[in-house]
Amino acid sequence: MNKNIIILYVEDDEYIRENTKRPLSYLCDKLIIAKDGKEGLELYNKYNPDLVVADIKMPHMTGIEMCRAIKEVNPNQHFIFTTAHNEDSYFIEAIEMQVDGYILKPIDYDLLENKIENILEQINLKAENILQKEKIIQQNIDILEQSKNVQMGELISNIAHQWRQPLNAITTALSAIQIKKNLNDITEEEETELLNMIDENSHFLSETIDIFRNYIIEKKEKKNIILQDRINTTLSILESSLNNHNIKFIKDFEGSEPINIDIIIGELDQVIINIINNSKDNFIKNCINNGYIKLSLLNINNKVIISIEDNAGGIPVNILPKIFDPYFTTKHKSQGTGLGLYISKNIIEKSFFGKLSAKTVGNKTIIDIELPLNIKS
Repeated sequence: MNKNIIILYVEDDEYIRENTKRPLSYLCDKLIIAKDGKEGLELYNKYNPDLVVADIKMPHMTGIEMCRAIKEVNPNQHFIFTTAHNEDSYFIEAIEMQVDGYILKPIDYDLLENKIENILEQINLKAENILQKEKIIQQNIDILEQSKNVQMGELISNIAHQWRQPLNAITTALSAIQIKKNLNDITEEEETELLNMIDENSHFLSETIDIFRNYIIEKKEKKNIILQDRINTTLSILESSLNNHNIKFIKDFEGSEPINIDIIIGELDQVIINIINNSKDNFIKNCINNGYIKLSLLNINNKVIISIEDNAGGIPVNILPKIFDPYFTTKHKSQGTGLGLYISKNIIEKSFFGKLSAKTVGNKTIIDIELPLNIKS
């Protein structure tokens, strides 16, 4: 991509100005001409040119004065001086202001053209780099949006798992009451017991909705929390889904000393949910019975390590280095986007200044989340 180039040419000598504007106009998309430094500064502020070519000695405002005023606004402004005066003081001032070139008069137009072409190459390269950065930023935004959509789908799925059993219990109790009443075969005690069962399960449904609602609407802000409590809240979202697939969850941190940590709430939850959902999917994919996921905590050397282990078959050696790459997935495209672990790694490294790593030991996968206890602001 070539940027549309604007050059500002400032020269008080009309003859030189007329002879120089033609070769300059071939090198840019727009050439702005000023007759002295004062007019040059006004036009600079109006057009914001990519390159300024200016004489040094001019009336009203010298090229040096104009350059100094421009550099205060934009220290990276590209500048070339032309002058008929071969004096050391001019060279020193030009060097101090980090100008791009210094050409003596009469102007060697080939030399001027070479200098300008080199500068324009730098300008276009910068423009290309900016464009690439913008593309990367947009790609990351798109990735985050996709990840949010996937996570929302998983949350809805987990709500369904949480609700299935209590809804069945409520439906069964209501049917029992209706049938027994029609048959005049229900005692007051039986009816009370069934109604209490309905009430308990209704409360469970309400609590489930509260947990998920709080998780979704909770602001992502930094808070001091007890890590074990936060992990327990996160696991309550996944519990029914794991039970539904006969996956045992082992909390290998119960009874441990409470760990206080300042974290951005919501983001650590997202990482843990992503990792555990990946484990669950591997159990299903590999048709493994007697599966377990174990979460352990290690507090050592002013850092905490959250270790999540499963026996879902391990990760093949040739795949292990790729699992944190964006869009890498071993699932069918209809089942996964390959963004979960990539997003998780970004969160741990950029939000928490920690590390996320994975290893395979036999048929076990172990993913370690390493967090500094004093996370930077």
